[in-house]
Parts: sequence; structure tokens; C-alpha cells
Amino acid sequence: MGGMSLDRRGPRPNPSPKIVKILRDRFGLRPTAAGEDLGGSSSLNLLVDSSEGRYVARVYRSHTSRARLADLQLVRRQLAAGGVPTPEIVPTKDGYASVTANGQLIEVERYVEHDANMDTWHRLETGLPYLGRTHSLLQTTRVSPAGRHPQFANHIEPDQALAGTLRGVQRMRSWNPTTDELESAASFEELAHLVHHSERDFVAALPRQLVRGDFWDNNVLFRQAAVALLTDLDFMGERLRIDDLALTLYLANSSIGGEWDSNERIQQLRTLTDAYDSGLTEYLSLAERRALPAAIARQPPWSIGQWVVTLPDTEKARRHAASRAVDVEWTLRLMHNLKHWQDAFA
Repeated sequence: MGGMSLDRRGPRPNPSPKIVKILRDRFGLRPTAAGEDLGGSSSLNLLVDSSEGRYVARVYRSHTSRARLADLQLVRRQLAAGGVPTPEIVPTKDGYASVTANGQLIEVERYVEHDANMDTWHRLETGLPYLGRTHSLLQTTRVSPAGRHPQFANHIEPDQALAGTLRGVQRMRSWNPTTDELESAASFEELAHLVHHSERDFVAALPRQLVRGDFWDNNVLFRQAAVALLTDLDFMGERLRIDDLALTLYLANSSIGGEWDSNERIQQLRTLTDAYDSGLTEYLSLAERRALPAAIARQPPWSIGQWVVTLPDTEKARRHAASRAVDVEWTLRLMHNLKHWQDAFA
């Protein structure tokens, strides 16, 4: 990703009569309304009611290539075959898995009814074994370079986190920063140095593989307290498998209220780690468990080292940096108390 401008994602598609026409002409559906935009940053996800049932039409930004979409669909098929609840692709009338319109790929899947997202401790504990199962199924999956390396993701590699954060901090200090922004920049810099020092000697030996990339909230859907669907592989890529788990733990800790680094909270995160581990065929090693806390603390650096570096609009970059200021506080405390966290996760 480096210094790539986020403008290269292309604009997010908007609902339009043309999409409805494609659904009718190419997929053989008979939409009864224009559709409802379900949101999503990497694509338009359009809920469509038709005479045949409910469907989701996904229209990707232009940066998603045909090769990458083919890999995403391959992975979905493998996960479904392995018992992971995965979107069912609806082919076109002539048997294709997607079509192209205005340089943007379009695919259709059957809509799955649901009543909740994975955004509570209980649902996280229920959902995380599916992440473990997913990782086990993907352990030997081979995809193209387009599938292994997303252009944009909420992730930064251990060997890039320090340099990337320093570039982001340099940008923060260049935009006539406020006192709060200067303090935040110093905290990000300190955090990146601490994480780098902690990880540099052992992460190269930890298992890497293809992973989901964003196992959280509305990407894991529930119905009647059971997991109904795992969706959104837009950030899928090859990296440390603990990085995928660390992202979920980080987002949970950051988003659900309470004391971020209390002993009770650390034990809750350990419980979620055990839930993930229960879905694996090859359980987490002691080295991976002890590496998890630093991997959690490496999450704020992707905000600075990837997004703040590359967002072309300064005000958007400032807002993004400000949105992570609280996270850098508790992750710094984590790193200053690293052994306690490591012992709790071991």
C-alpha cells in the first residue's frame, strides 16, 4: 500500500436504475423496487426485493480486479464446503459469477435474514470459533497475488508499522497541529517504537496464511442467537494469523464500553482468544499467545501508517487521526504493562 492515494479506490457506486436493469437482464431477477443501500466502504451492497425472493447486489469500487473477485469467490466456496455460513452466489443467466458495468464488477448473492451483529461479548464468544474454523480451512488455500495482497486493508505488517507510523506522524506535525494533535502524534510515535521493539525478534517465526481481514460487527450476522452468515472478505489477505484475531480483539475492546485495560477486561479478551482457539485444527502456540498483546497494540498504527499517510484530504486525515486518539492511550498502557498481558494470554 505504501504511499498509494486512497483516490485509487475509485468512487463508491450509488444505487441506480442501470443496476436494476442489469439484475433483470443478466441475472434474470424481477426487482419490485429500486433497492436499499445496506452500506459498506468497499462496495455498494444493494438489498433487492424481487419476485424470486430477496438478494444482495454487490457493486465493487473500480480498484477490485476480476482476479481478486475470482479469489474471493473461490474462498467463499471453500468456506461454505467446510461448514462456515457463507453468502451463496447467484450466477447470471449464462452461468457467470459476475458481470462488469462501467469498469465495476457486480455480483449477486442470496440475502440471509438476521437480527443482530457480532457486537457484544456473548456474540463475540459465539462467533470467534468460526474465525478459527475459517483460518483452518484457509491454511492451505492458494490464491493469486491479487487475492493475497489487498490494495487497502485495516492492517499493517510488523516490519512496516514503525516506518509507516513515523510517516503518518510527520504528516500530522506538518498540518499546523493543535496541542492535542501534537500530544497524539508523540503517543503514536512512542507506541510504534514499543511495538517494534517487542515484535522484531520473533514475529518472522509465527504462522502466516490467508486470513479474512475484518471479522467484526456487521460482517458476522446472527439470527436467534446463532451465527447466520459471515460476509465481507474485502480485506482478505496473507498475513500472520494472529493479526486477524488481534484486529477483532482490538475493535471489541475499543468499541464495547468498560475499562479497556482492567484485569476483568484482559480476562474477557483471553476468553475470546480461547473461543477462537476452539475452532482451530492447529491450536495457537504459546509463542502466538504471548505475541497477541503486542499485535493488538499494533492496530492503531495502521490508522496512522496507512490511512493518515494516504488520505489525500487533510481534514479527513485529521479526523481519522483524532478518532484513534483514545485507542493509542490504552494500547500504550498495554505496552507499558506488556508482561502482565502476555502472562494472562499464555
